[in-house]
Amino acid sequence: MLTIGGLPRTPCLELHDGRRRAGRLLAKAENLLPTGSFKIRGATCRISRLSQEEKRRGVIAYSTGNHAQAVAKAARDQGLPATIVMSPDVPATKVAATERWGAQVVNAAPSSEARRKLAEQLAAERGVVIVPPYDDLTVIAGQGTIGLELIEDLPLSMPTTVYVPIGGGGLVSGIAAALKQTRPEIRVVGVEPESENDAFLSFREGRIIPLPGPSGSIADAIKVQQLGKLTFPLIRHFVDDVELVSEAEIAGAVVIAAEEMKMIVEPGGAVGLAAAARAAQTRPGQYVAVLGGGNMPIERLEDMRALAGRRPVTALASGPDRN
Repeated sequence: MLTIGGLPRTPCLELHDGRRRAGRLLAKAENLLPTGSFKIRGATCRISRLSQEEKRRGVIAYSTGNHAQAVAKAARDQGLPATIVMSPDVPATKVAATERWGAQVVNAAPSSEARRKLAEQLAAERGVVIVPPYDDLTVIAGQGTIGLELIEDLPLSMPTTVYVPIGGGGLVSGIAAALKQTRPEIRVVGVEPESENDAFLSFREGRIIPLPGPSGSIADAIKVQQLGKLTFPLIRHFVDDVELVSEAEIAGAVVIAAEEMKMIVEPGGAVGLAAAARAAQTRPGQYVAVLGGGNMPIERLEDMRALAGRRPVTALASGPDRN
């Protein structure tokens, strides 16, 4: 079965690692999509709906990396020029990957607000269309196809909770809207780092609470600092809760994905796995983590092991534990 724009369907995999858990732990592997993240769904959906005149002028996007690559690829697939506003704090691998897809990269100050403002300025000057990373109903609908796949993938004979990373909210609002309108008994929980807790605070206060700037969290892909004006009402209506995970839990989830599932999952894409694993440890039921993306250099695994309190691979040969 194919998803929107001919994209391949991603597998929903159960974690079998010999550990005893009260619940069943599964992962929706969005990291296996082209460009390495779920973002290709929304970008493909949005760009496919442009008019011929809009396509001729081209598109612009702002992103810390995964949306950048997705827009660059979706634009190239349809023969459109693309410009991506990034910032100097974005991992070099993500910048290089974006440029490989043929997009022009320009830099803004390292905040989501600065990237957005520069993209809006350039769009007005050049007459091109902005493809937002999350605050766009067509982009949200594209991400929502994950929820539609989950409905077909999951045996729903037991209580089920789906854990979804939150940055700007496009992923969790799309998935939650798709799931809740078909299977309202499924719980949907958004997940973000403890130090990047704007969605957690906003959800509880009932209003958008922005952070003053990016935190030091390792989850760079979801450091957005503020929910969108379109995503926040959807989150309030369809999402059951928002949870926080520590940096050690995030790093531990990256290690679990690598060592037990044989997959590279970046920290921002692994926050859902961190929360799902925590829940499955003590509570019966079915816990599904959406793995948001896998764009992480494999060299970072050593840092993830150290942060998670795991013994580094190199220490196995050298003897002393360097942690």
